[in-house]
Amino acid sequence: MNSVDLFFQQSHYNIIRVLLSISGLWPYHTTSKRRAIYFGFLLVFGSGLTFEVLGMIEVWPDSYEVVDCLPLLVLGAVSMIKLVCAVYTLPEITILLTKMQDYCLSLKSNEETNILHSYALYGRNLGYAYMGILFSHTVVFVFATLLTKLLDTGSSNNNSSSITHETQVGLFYHVNYIVDVETYYVPIFIHSATCVVFYTLLMITFDVLYLTLVQHCCGLFQALRYRLEYATKLENENGDLILVSGQDKIHSNILYSIRRHAEAIKFVTIMEAIYRIPLFVHVGANISILSILGFQVITNTENINRVLKYASYLSALLVNTFFENWQGQKIIDSSEKVFESAYNAEWYKMSPEQRKFLIMIMMKSKKPLQIIAGNLVALSYVNFNAVIRTSSSYFMLLRSIQ
Repeated sequence: MNSVDLFFQQSHYNIIRVLLSISGLWPYHTTSKRRAIYFGFLLVFGSGLTFEVLGMIEVWPDSYEVVDCLPLLVLGAVSMIKLVCAVYTLPEITILLTKMQDYCLSLKSNEETNILHSYALYGRNLGYAYMGILFSHTVVFVFATLLTKLLDTGSSNNNSSSITHETQVGLFYHVNYIVDVETYYVPIFIHSATCVVFYTLLMITFDVLYLTLVQHCCGLFQALRYRLEYATKLENENGDLILVSGQDKIHSNILYSIRRHAEAIKFVTIMEAIYRIPLFVHVGANISILSILGFQVITNTENINRVLKYASYLSALLVNTFFENWQGQKIIDSSEKVFESAYNAEWYKMSPEQRKFLIMIMMKSKKPLQIIAGNLVALSYVNFNAVIRTSSSYFMLLRSIQ
């Protein structure tokens, strides 16, 4: 077994190893195994998107039905794009996984080890929580859709925005399987539900990997801050801090900090390269989908089953949008605090040459690192607010032309 694979299997990062393995993105599996998984995903995605597009073409004259089809179609398209981008950037993902192992196994102080351990543990728990939240929303979405079939009373709404073809009741979106939907409802429902679950699985895999990498970065910056703030001290065998005797130890601590800071910056740079296109596509898609889902919730308030279906999708998308921007904000905050720690270091106990090295770190960390989607949008709380405001504007536009 590969040493990196074994390391992740025995660490708090095992969650990402499992998810990447299921998605065919674990780089330490054989090429044939990964290709077989890719073929399965492409088969599901290709068939699902094909039937969705055919369904949209069938209702094309009805603009409201077309809008109703868009959220799931966009979700499938974004999932496909993310999978393709992940396969294309698999060498970069391999580099990051190797760097994570190298840092965890490298020599460092007890406190740095504890810091990294705490961030890895937090990332694992947050990953499980995020995965549970999205899958629970998916389960609600699937069962709410099924209930529209089981509890359908044949009632119809006169509002043109909520017209639903009777043959399509109980399906996630309007589809065209080129067969009679009523006769083959069960296999059609199972196939469409499988597509939705696969979309969610791939979304979770990509986001949990993103979360794991961000938490590791935060651990790197926190450990670096500790080393800077206590550059004039050294841990003894019991883990207690004692004053460093001589300038050689201080000099070593400063050089060690510079090296760790450069490694952290390189790590963020590679991570940004991996997520630059997928996050840009996802952020752009979320703006339109959020407005459409809000419109669907408002216009179906009299049908509890349809409201529950759309509300579960809307809620999951809001969680997803906030999550991605939240992690981007954590990178900004963690990298920005390095400047504060370097500024608060006991520079007066250092030689002039060591102070120059400290200034180098301060200059490098003065501008915080960011995850920039498409080289245009920096993921942060500010961007989340902008996405919500823009989606609200499009939602009001849809309401005005209803």
